[in-house]
Amino acid sequence: MENNEIILVSFNLKRDFGLPLKRSRRWRERRERAVQIIRNSKASIIGVQELSPSMQEDIASLLGNEYSVLGNGRFQASARKESDEHSDIIIKNEDASVQFVKTFWLSKNPEKLSRAYYAMFPRICTVVEIYLYSAGRSIRIFNTHLDHICGVARILGIEVILQYMSRLHQERPMPSVLMGDFNCKPQSRPIQLLHNQVTGYPNLHLTDAYSHLPPEEIQNTLHYFRGKNKAGSMPIDYIFVSDDFEILKTHIWTDPVEGCYPSDHYPLTATVRLKPDADH
Repeated sequence: MENNEIILVSFNLKRDFGLPLKRSRRWRERRERAVQIIRNSKASIIGVQELSPSMQEDIASLLGNEYSVLGNGRFQASARKESDEHSDIIIKNEDASVQFVKTFWLSKNPEKLSRAYYAMFPRICTVVEIYLYSAGRSIRIFNTHLDHICGVARILGIEVILQYMSRLHQERPMPSVLMGDFNCKPQSRPIQLLHNQVTGYPNLHLTDAYSHLPPEEIQNTLHYFRGKNKAGSMPIDYIFVSDDFEILKTHIWTDPVEGCYPSDHYPLTATVRLKPDADH
């Protein structure tokens, strides 16, 4: 990190699921490229989605001891191993130490394995607290993957996350980040809940990293391995930060790696800095 700048990345890695994928789109063929993106980003904090246990093993092995991969799966049962999707948070160890890790469910029973009504699968959120060496501060990061079918489930998911953010902030205030694949566009109800001063949670105020981009530079983050940038198309991947952060730069990483895309989503990157007067 330079000048207390912190690079954040949200990256859906696309697990092998459903119809057979072309060879170049299978995880085994993409994993080195995905790790190259993570390393080349120079990010201290990377939130990843659609991570199966075998993918988690690959990522941890390829990244080695330089990074920690944190989080639990939505089923937490070996009998359902490859469907036990993770929304993990990867931390660069030379930049920070880990203080707290928790995974909870986006349902009316968030402390135990459960599924929101109408949601296709149980959905989860991982939260970690880390101590940033350069800033001498602790921060809290939330990473999630909202339901891809049901709008009601997505709204509930955001509300559950906000409840956790508010409660943890009351217990121990610290700068906070929320990132992930929200499976909805900026005008949707879940994103508007986050934009509108987080109504009902007076101790929370989050800023969308896209607010740092001119409207014409905001584009789709889902591209289905086609690498197409659709004019007027909207993102479904997001990074929000609390008022403790200054957003310096936001970038949707659309470049392929060695001629191929490491996922069907573009990574979203935000460079931020903790404000000097942030003192809790």
